[in-house]
Amino acid sequence: MSLFNKLIPRSPQQPAINKIPPYRKKLLFISHDKPRGHGFGLQLTISISDNGNVGLDQEVPDDPSTIYSLLPAVDPSYPENVQKLSYFPSYSDMTPEQRGLYLRWLYDVTNEIDIGYVFVYYYGLERHLVYGEFDAAFDEILLLRKHHGNGSFQGYSASALVHSCLLRKRVDKLQHLYATAGFDYFDNSNLLILHCSKLDILPDMMFQLASRLSGVNRRYVKLKPELYKQKISDTLIGKYGKPSYPLSSQFSLDKVEGIPYPIFANISFPPDVRTPRLSNLLQHAPFLSEMTTIFKEVHEAVKSESKGKRKNT
Repeated sequence: MSLFNKLIPRSPQQPAINKIPPYRKKLLFISHDKPRGHGFGLQLTISISDNGNVGLDQEVPDDPSTIYSLLPAVDPSYPENVQKLSYFPSYSDMTPEQRGLYLRWLYDVTNEIDIGYVFVYYYGLERHLVYGEFDAAFDEILLLRKHHGNGSFQGYSASALVHSCLLRKRVDKLQHLYATAGFDYFDNSNLLILHCSKLDILPDMMFQLASRLSGVNRRYVKLKPELYKQKISDTLIGKYGKPSYPLSSQFSLDKVEGIPYPIFANISFPPDVRTPRLSNLLQHAPFLSEMTTIFKEVHEAVKSESKGKRKNT
């Protein structure tokens, strides 16, 4: 008998596990142990003995995506009446009807469902981004993002995809990500990937920065985006002889202060994985000063050309 055939106790109402696509089964985490419980990060238990000795026990919480074969799952008679999942849901905390609904949804994850179920599956995909089948999990998250527009999910998954490219040094996947229509996430991690790969910041990326950095006049970013991008390119050529900003040759990351960065949503990850300390260029004064100077020149160039066109009309 296969692992998936004995996953759920026998019941006339049990979901047909064998209908989950084979490639998706490989991305699921399954345990035949009892679940221990959930929490945020390491669970610490402090004890003091009669003679005054202090003991400290650390326990990593169970992964919220893990499917426990000992827990029952049944197809609900009325799926629309199944209670909604709690915040930061987990498989082990679901009712049998919720587990049945979740397992049946795994047949086709493009189907609409309460976003909590999407997160339970997604937590396991984050594990693969860090420790396991990176490429398969990456593509599966893109599939989920395409069919589930919840803002919280879109934010968490965008962060995880970009930062996992940084951790895995997968510039190829990062490039693929930004070739995907509608993906416009640009943050400190993108700069770190470019720096570590000795790649320049291109005009489109500079345009993203103009929308993020404080102290930048964004009037023409909104009114004349195409002209603004062209003037970014012109300004970079004038300063560096090419239409890009040579990030890695301008700054050493050793001199950039690091701060804890929230990257992943999976609460079972240790703090150094879930919120690692990363060099933060977006708060590095020399970088901000140089960007401010560039964007000021760009603003003035757009302003000047816009005035010239108005005079000629």
